[in-house]
Amino acid sequence: MARVTRTVEAGLAKQNNAALREAREADRVEPRAEGATYDPGQELIVVQLRGGCAFGFPPGHVDGLQGATEDQLSTIRISPSGDGLHWDHLDVDVSLTGLLARALNLKEWAPRIMGQIRSEAKAKAARKNGMKGGRPRGPIKPGSRKKGTART
Repeated sequence: MARVTRTVEAGLAKQNNAALREAREADRVEPRAEGATYDPGQELIVVQLRGGCAFGFPPGHVDGLQGATEDQLSTIRISPSGDGLHWDHLDVDVSLTGLLARALNLKEWAPRIMGQIRSEAKAKAARKNGMKGGRPRGPIKPGSRKKGTART
């Protein structure tokens, strides 16, 4: 019985360590909220992010916040990890990553700036380059080749 318990505990420890690594990586990469308030003058929910940046969005852009009162919109709770916002009185949860992706139109905009958009011009250039033997080699960095090997 003791062997089974140790095996289960070892498995749980391994899962826990993997989850902690994943959470640390998400915390490093993804946006996290530090504060959130409702600004009735601008009719915006303003989210302060770790690192000093802030962004705002109209409550009407989130399902469940349309038609909410100023008091209801002002009681915002940030999730412990900082990756979500919650309105207790309205029973509304929203992901910070989702809000930013929607606000910045990342689905269409990000691939364009990251070179992931497919176009006929890119396809034509790739075909032409392929007929020449593919992508040209880059310059050789000093010390990057093993001794006794020559570049052909």
